[in-house]
Amino acid sequence: MATLVLTVVGGIVGGPVGAAIGAYAGQQIDAELFKPKGREGPRLADLKVQASTYGQQIPKLFGTMRVAGSVIWATDLIERRTKRGGGKGRPSTTEFSYGVSLAIALSSRPIRAVRRIWADGNLLRGASGSFSERCTFRWYDGSEDQLVDPLVAAAVGMASACAFRGLAYAVFEELELASFGNRIPSLTFEIEADTGSVDTGLIGDGLLGESGRCVGRWPFGGYAASGDRLRDALEPLFDADGVRMVSGPGGWQLAPAGGDVVELAGFAEARRSFGASDRIEQRRSPLSSLPGTIRLRHYEPERDYQLGQQAARVAGGGVREDRVDLPALLSAGSARALAQTLAAAAVDGREVAVWATDLAALALTVGSIVELADGSRWRLASRTVRDAAHSIELRRFQPVTAGLVGADAGLPVTAPDWPDAEAMVALFDVPGLDAVAATAPRLLVAVAGSNDGWRGADLWIRPAPEAEPVAIGFARPALALGTLATPIAAGSGDLFDMANAAIVELINPSMLLESRDDSAILGGANRAMIGSEMIQFGVAELLAPGRWRLSRLLRGRGGTDVAAHIGGAPFAMIEDAAIVPVPDMLARLAEGGGADLQWASRRDTDVQDVAIGVVGRALQPLAPVHGLLRADGAGGIVAEWVRQTRADTGWRDRRCGSSAAAAGAGPRTAAGRWGGRHRCRVGSADAGGHGLARRRRCAAG
Repeated sequence: MATLVLTVVGGIVGGPVGAAIGAYAGQQIDAELFKPKGREGPRLADLKVQASTYGQQIPKLFGTMRVAGSVIWATDLIERRTKRGGGKGRPSTTEFSYGVSLAIALSSRPIRAVRRIWADGNLLRGASGSFSERCTFRWYDGSEDQLVDPLVAAAVGMASACAFRGLAYAVFEELELASFGNRIPSLTFEIEADTGSVDTGLIGDGLLGESGRCVGRWPFGGYAASGDRLRDALEPLFDADGVRMVSGPGGWQLAPAGGDVVELAGFAEARRSFGASDRIEQRRSPLSSLPGTIRLRHYEPERDYQLGQQAARVAGGGVREDRVDLPALLSAGSARALAQTLAAAAVDGREVAVWATDLAALALTVGSIVELADGSRWRLASRTVRDAAHSIELRRFQPVTAGLVGADAGLPVTAPDWPDAEAMVALFDVPGLDAVAATAPRLLVAVAGSNDGWRGADLWIRPAPEAEPVAIGFARPALALGTLATPIAAGSGDLFDMANAAIVELINPSMLLESRDDSAILGGANRAMIGSEMIQFGVAELLAPGRWRLSRLLRGRGGTDVAAHIGGAPFAMIEDAAIVPVPDMLARLAEGGGADLQWASRRDTDVQDVAIGVVGRALQPLAPVHGLLRADGAGGIVAEWVRQTRADTGWRDRRCGSSAAAAGAGPRTAAGRWGGRHRCRVGSADAGGHGLARRRRCAAG
């Protein structure tokens, strides 16, 4: 349109010269406005978005790829109710959790293995095969004889169930959704379809269903073939790899341009040879018609299959940028080398020559490389036979070879893949820890794993071997949990124990302990349990990863026994919000012994048992202090002592003039508050001389 308008305008203004200038300007404008739209292959983002649309394309996977897949079957959300608390006039709490069972199609070509799985971008299943959320997982390789999944058969009936033969898919059974906002997360899978790398030849033969029809040269870690037609699946791969259609005695073949070079003169009849006069036409496109930049988008193995891109400049090219979307797995160096190869090959075919030939030249295969008398090499693009005339079209061939080059893949944003963790669960029977008198045993449960990937555990109390377990709740990993590495001797509960030190081995080497000064220690800091004894420590020294030496100890805190402990006794910091207290109602059921603590890791379905034994340290009275015996002058003895209580453990530094304070009724931090002085009168010995004592009077002073 612009060509016509500007030609007319130029002719009116400047005559024939103006018309020529207007026509040229109009051609440039029309070329820019009406140039064909650039081809877009399969969108790389399609492999990262999970869908359930009917008719959604399911790619054929080669090598190793990460794909989202399509939901092909699912149940409604499975609701579970858990009731906690209640009793003694307190309201109960009902909590709801949800799960789902679903099947997801992965590949329309058989696969070898399902490796890692991501849910909303976070690892759901690591390289070890363990899941971070509780579920039952199965996968099917897509063979033509695979059986119906038992869950699908149970849900819809065996007669209506589909085995999805020829389709690789995965099945999740009762996947817990609490960590995903009680919704189905976006799942992506790392799929291994072939061992090692693949090339265009393997991919093309797999798609065409014929062996030996395709030849490739560039190795890919994986490829996802999709499209409305077979050509759509092959075209981006062959364009990137430089594959062309080549004719030969065995039929057409797809192979990279290059190979054996033949002399064009060798295919002329004996009565003549090719000369310069046989060149009918030769034309060359301007450099401005070439793209200025080739931008290659691909998948990065170093970044957990995230999208990556590499760009290369075309020497002498224009301002246009060509984008190549290649749904293949390439390292950063390989992708950059391929981009440079594509940029250098952009000028291939810019120069075209048409030669008149004879019948002998028709034996040349289309796509082969021929050499002219001047030594230049050309690729045979087409042959034309019209009446008695024969001609061939040649395009300038400039071979480009590129190996791996240095390239930056960018900062990897990957989810940590933790190995399977060893779990530890410990239950402690602790004394009263606050100013409220205990009415039930104080039981604390601490859990932890050997690495930061361990997510915690679900807890239950089973009051008796035949009783139904009662859920306590979910326990997060504790800040510090481990065992006593070496034995520790008994010490004094009245002074700082400077003679003994506790060597503890924490289950997770990343756990930390810290030193505190005496004022913080006397204020209640650094309280910990070693077996049945509560201690406080002032100095924490790191000996090795996870191994600590605790010194400047206060022993027998809270009225616990100052005892010797053997190696392997459990150790835990009790000032930790992650430690789960057992509700009083359940603690009373466990008071007499015979109860069990049951637990299961977040990612496991196996339930472990821990015997609780006889508990109730918080209910035991504290031993009296400041005992005194004196004669009453009448043949009897008066016993006096100061009682202790856990009802108030605070220290108040103040003067008190009451008689009770003078008798020793001040508070005591170690074992509870001192109560008033008590007296009991004991009578004289009986006639038998057995010295039997009888209580006369017991009253607080």
